[in-house]
Amino acid sequence: MPGQDHLDRTVVENTLPAVVQIVALRQGFMGNLSSAWTGSGTVVDPRGIILTNCHVANPRAMGMPAPPADKLAVAITERSDEPPVLTYIAEIVQQSPQMDLAVLQIVSRVDGKAVSNLNLPHLPLGDSDALELGDILSIFGYPGIGGETVTFTSGSVSGFTRQEDITKGRAWIKTDATIAGGNSGGAAVTTAGELVGIPTQAAAGSNVSPVDARPVVDTNRDGRIDDRDTPMAIGGFINGLRPVNLAKPLLQKAGVGSTSRRNPSPPVAAPAPAKEPEEKRSGGLKSLRKGKASPAPSKKAGPQFSNLVFSDQVTRDGRPINPTAMLSGERKQVFASFEFSDMENGADWGQAWAIDGKTALQDAGKWSDGESGRKTIVLSSRNNLPDGKYHLVLTVGKQVMAQGEVTVGRQVDDADTEISGQVIDKETNKGIAGALVIALKPGVRASEFVREQRQDMAFTSTKTDRNGRFTFVKQLPKGQAYGLIVVARGYRDMAIESALRISPQSPEKAQIYPIPMIEE
Repeated sequence: MPGQDHLDRTVVENTLPAVVQIVALRQGFMGNLSSAWTGSGTVVDPRGIILTNCHVANPRAMGMPAPPADKLAVAITERSDEPPVLTYIAEIVQQSPQMDLAVLQIVSRVDGKAVSNLNLPHLPLGDSDALELGDILSIFGYPGIGGETVTFTSGSVSGFTRQEDITKGRAWIKTDATIAGGNSGGAAVTTAGELVGIPTQAAAGSNVSPVDARPVVDTNRDGRIDDRDTPMAIGGFINGLRPVNLAKPLLQKAGVGSTSRRNPSPPVAAPAPAKEPEEKRSGGLKSLRKGKASPAPSKKAGPQFSNLVFSDQVTRDGRPINPTAMLSGERKQVFASFEFSDMENGADWGQAWAIDGKTALQDAGKWSDGESGRKTIVLSSRNNLPDGKYHLVLTVGKQVMAQGEVTVGRQVDDADTEISGQVIDKETNKGIAGALVIALKPGVRASEFVREQRQDMAFTSTKTDRNGRFTFVKQLPKGQAYGLIVVARGYRDMAIESALRISPQSPEKAQIYPIPMIEE
């Protein structure tokens, strides 16, 4: 693409609302929902049609080990500095495991209400065959590691690759733009704001060694850096994008028009939820959103509560952000959202919270939130809530309608070790703030993670504080070896095989040697 070598601010503002996070939700044995994996997607049609990777939407179709998702949720980007908001439910309408592409269609809001007349912000489709070496590309998505907010990186077209089983045109666009796990399915856009590629894999092409790896740190602590030390990745690597032209037949089958280079429509905000009544308190539980009454069905099936979701945040209108079954400690609030139907105002209902089996709060009252909708409650404390397993039971009359569990904070286990350390500049020995430190799952090689960058390869991750210090949120089970990945802006990436060897005799808390990083 001629001329421009950077992305215009207007193009960024138009692109962000069209980039979404895909959240695979699994239903727990007690009915609550939690995230199984996440990826990225791009809205390509205002009616709610989303383009993503097949391994994001349906990894089992790719032969990847993954549990079946009970629901595919769509979290929309409302602000670049805030996590995406769980808003819609989507279904797969087209998929190609061969090309690792899938098309989703939004079918309802997260509260189960059907959607109609959607007019979502979306990206126009570009012509990936018109790209040439050196063209600037910008990558948008939600990396599964390294933060909760939308991420932007940029680079240039480095080349093109063919694939034996894809006979028509370019199979891959190679780029030097940084793409982390979780960005899969996101957007690669031109300086004109057109979608031309889908971030899909870490290393472009087959039989490619994607990193410059050499011994640069005394990993065996023998006082020398030689070929006996574990090689570490110190350079960049080439990432692969699926050309959007390969996705156009799938999109056409899903009902997206075939015109590829149309002028982008001005972004239209997603339909705003109706204003809700002011917050109210009841025995320490705060109702944030009340459902609106809907026309009564001809025959009521009786009260129903479903899709109980725990989260660490909610929007002002009560939509959950970051649904999870495990929350970090040192927090004053835990949110729980659920859908309800066939309720009657005035009905007796109640909520009961227990922490590690001990009753923490019981609250009962008269229902006043209408017949159907979604309701969010919060357990709060002036001081930090204690660590432990939180069990919530929701009742109508004497009948249990829904229940679920969420874990808050680290769970102490003599079989685990809490690992702390520091990331430092090799030349100055000063701590590096904001470095991402990842402990890989036992059996996962650092070189494999560098190639594939899949979120499910990581056991735990954290970021360093302003002094470069870190403590992993999850404790590492003893008797295992864990690969270590360290990434910091302005420094060469590090990948150390089996860097953390936790013996069965390791203490409950362990401090590792400082990790030196080399400036780029």
